[in-house]
Amino acid sequence: MMLLNNTNKLLLTAALLFCGAAQAAEEFKAAIVTESRTYERQKGSFNIAGISAARSMTDVSRVTVALDGRAITGEWEPKTVKSTTANDFKRGTEVPAAIERNRLLLKLPDGSVVTAKIVRRESLERP
Repeated sequence: MMLLNNTNKLLLTAALLFCGAAQAAEEFKAAIVTESRTYERQKGSFNIAGISAARSMTDVSRVTVALDGRAITGEWEPKTVKSTTANDFKRGTEVPAAIERNRLLLKLPDGSVVTAKIVRRESLERP
């Protein structure tokens, strides 16, 4: 029986993570954008003696895609003014997409990937 020391355990863990990342990259499938929009949402606030204060707003991008017979909706907050927003995903266009647990991954033509938190999953009804 072979005993693993800490270095071997670390190398084994890194290899498994690398293989998992490579596998996730292959799971992109063609999806159709069914809805995309950008809106403002209250970022945070606090109460002082029952009075709300410090309400700041943040931009949120929301995209819905049809993927594997389901409508998947994901949201993300663009990090900068030049970051990818929902406006970059036009309704009716095809986009490579993948699902990784509770995240929707959308691949842009330049190869970069937008990671959105899945906020809704619905079955698409077939007529």
